[in-house]
Amino acid sequence: MKIYFIGIGGIGMSGLAEYMLSENNIVYGSDSVSSVITDRLAEKGAIIYTKHDKNNITDDIELVVYSSAINSSNPEMIAAKEKNIRTIRRAELLGEIVNEMFLIAISGTHGKTSTTAMIAKMLIDAELDPTVFAGGAIDFLNNSPMRVGAGKIAVVEADEFDRSFLTLAPDVAIVNNIEEDHLDIYKDINDIKSGFTEFVNQSKPESIIIINGDDKNVLDIKKQILAEDITLFGMNSTDDVYASDIEYFSTEEYTTAFNIISNNINRGRVYLKVPGIHNIKNSLATYCVSEKLEIPFEIYFKSIADFNGVKRRLELVYKKGIKVYDDYAHHPTEIKNSLEGLRHISSGRIITVFQPHLYTRTRDFYKDFAESLALSDLLILTEIYPAREEKIEGVTSALIADEYFKVKGEKAIYENAPDKINLILKDIVRDGDTIVFQGAGSITLYCQNFVKSLF
Repeated sequence: MKIYFIGIGGIGMSGLAEYMLSENNIVYGSDSVSSVITDRLAEKGAIIYTKHDKNNITDDIELVVYSSAINSSNPEMIAAKEKNIRTIRRAELLGEIVNEMFLIAISGTHGKTSTTAMIAKMLIDAELDPTVFAGGAIDFLNNSPMRVGAGKIAVVEADEFDRSFLTLAPDVAIVNNIEEDHLDIYKDINDIKSGFTEFVNQSKPESIIIINGDDKNVLDIKKQILAEDITLFGMNSTDDVYASDIEYFSTEEYTTAFNIISNNINRGRVYLKVPGIHNIKNSLATYCVSEKLEIPFEIYFKSIADFNGVKRRLELVYKKGIKVYDDYAHHPTEIKNSLEGLRHISSGRIITVFQPHLYTRTRDFYKDFAESLALSDLLILTEIYPAREEKIEGVTSALIADEYFKVKGEKAIYENAPDKINLILKDIVRDGDTIVFQGAGSITLYCQNFVKSLF
């Protein structure tokens, strides 16, 4: 088929485009800018446009796939409708691909990508040859977010944004956590919980449900879950699977060690390279999958110990006197998890360079952002990265800066120019410090720019 992807540069869209290329389809796509992702797709044979133009939609296009960020006013969408070409949301196409397989779907406000990658790696190491769709670039997939497997299992990141996960029918449904987010889509936390409940309850008959037993909102939806096979994981002895005797290391190859207790039996001691309690929980969810699929503990143990993380998920990108991390965290809880994880393994100061993502998220959570960012020793704030949104009057990074001063008693540094941020950092950084660039927007380019300046 000749397939056109509108918004092909998004990580979820790029995975589907790459899958379609692997199935010998002819793939076209557009995005507003070129990127590492679009360059990668072009190398694999996709035809990429860096402008949304109605003339890109030719009569021989048979299917148009669009991301949730694309609206009906997009000129390519309009052209597709005028030509009566079938259009389909990214999430619907994903469902068409994976729902007939034995589907492991990982949901949650946080931790989806890392848990998806952990499970995918374990299944590959167990020689189960899974198909994979994740929301980030994964090193053992050659920095791709997807993998085409010959096995019967699919491992998929189930995204709640725009209720995309409601196109999936899992055999194994995982819920990592539930919090307020995407309030441009959901009315409130109750609406979000209803969405997750619907996702879990549309699992296939005799499905397996694996949920975070320490999360109040997840436990609230547990009462509504129809499936009988429910496993709770977490940090408490009341959970079916939990972590005990946790150790943190600041100089070792591993950052964390802990025992896995399952049904009151110590299954063994596990070592992680990736820091933070959130990654302990991600690895516990992965262990639950190993139990359900009867994967030997030795395979799980080795696989999880070799897991290096996902690109931009608290990714260590420089280590020489100082450490520099590139981190996708863009929600207050994610920031808190990352900074607490770094605090466990850092001996020096933590300096955060944070770029808020979306005007609505900043408006709704600026106080929570300040509380989480106060875990830093020093804070540099950039302007808000708007992504798909129009500016909201009165919503700027100053909301976070003012609240940060109230919480911390210290002023944040405000600067948006990468070169000036480099100069500021070089002036204040000393040996042993950890610098983390956080956000879901262009902050990763700031991080790359800073690391290049160190050479």
